[in-house]
Amino acid sequence: MKKVFINIMFVLSFLLLFFTVANLFADDFVEAFSPDFFPKDKRLNISACQRWSEDVRDFHVNGQDKADQISVLMYHRVIEDNHISEEHLDNNGLLKKTIIRKSAFEKQMQALKDAHYTTLTPKEFLLFMEGKLDIPKKSILLTFDDGYKDNVVEVYPILKKHGFKALNFVITEAITEKKQSYNPEKHQYLSVNEIEKSCDVFSFQSHTYNYHKENEKEEAYLVYKPQQDIEEDISISLVNLDQNNLSFAYPFGEYNQQTIQSLQKLGFKMAFTTEYKDAKPGMNMYEIPRKEVFPEDTVEDFKHKINMK
Repeated sequence: MKKVFINIMFVLSFLLLFFTVANLFADDFVEAFSPDFFPKDKRLNISACQRWSEDVRDFHVNGQDKADQISVLMYHRVIEDNHISEEHLDNNGLLKKTIIRKSAFEKQMQALKDAHYTTLTPKEFLLFMEGKLDIPKKSILLTFDDGYKDNVVEVYPILKKHGFKALNFVITEAITEKKQSYNPEKHQYLSVNEIEKSCDVFSFQSHTYNYHKENEKEEAYLVYKPQQDIEEDISISLVNLDQNNLSFAYPFGEYNQQTIQSLQKLGFKMAFTTEYKDAKPGMNMYEIPRKEVFPEDTVEDFKHKINMK
């Protein structure tokens, strides 16, 4: 009888310990046993929410008030200052190139607001580049690459406060259907819920489905993979994005003529590179340059970057 009692107590103790650990690490268990890719046939419900992407305003500008070129800014991650850790630093102890502090981003957006800058919609930018729309000199296009969770946690409220809009180029395979607690030390990507709740500010565009990769020779998939495979991958991303094929951003900024032909075949109107210079009408619509914002940029550096006077 005593032996039976001991066995029962052992089992109960084990179960108590198991459920305690399971509760503490529930999110990790869910993450470990859930699919790590977004379904190829899954469609995000964002078309209605981001109809503003097609909005075109009449800016009533002429003469010296018209822009002849503008800056397209490129961001990746924005991390709260107090959350910066060793995970965000490179081998030299400096902030990684693709990360900027939230305080710096806030100052940059405030500088745009104070100087009365206009953030363009994707359609307005397209028409400007085609020479079909006059826009104010103080115009800018904001873009974010990869679709990180911090874009919604940290960036979205700031853009919303200022009435700004932005493009967000997402790797659609990385989208998650599960609910995750935000952990700035991890490379977390946007969830379905976060995308559908933030598409009033972000216009979500393709950054491929699963081709944001390089081989062992550091060759980008979009450069060395067969054209048919490239088109299949990007086509899947379009299914995920509810057939939103207005614009595309090249992973790593790498592309060739074959890549451009594939984008044209799939109906894309424009594509963005990482070449550091301003965008102006008459440029190749599939080679639009962008200026990356770096972690070491001061507010004055930022103003100089966008030609703010």
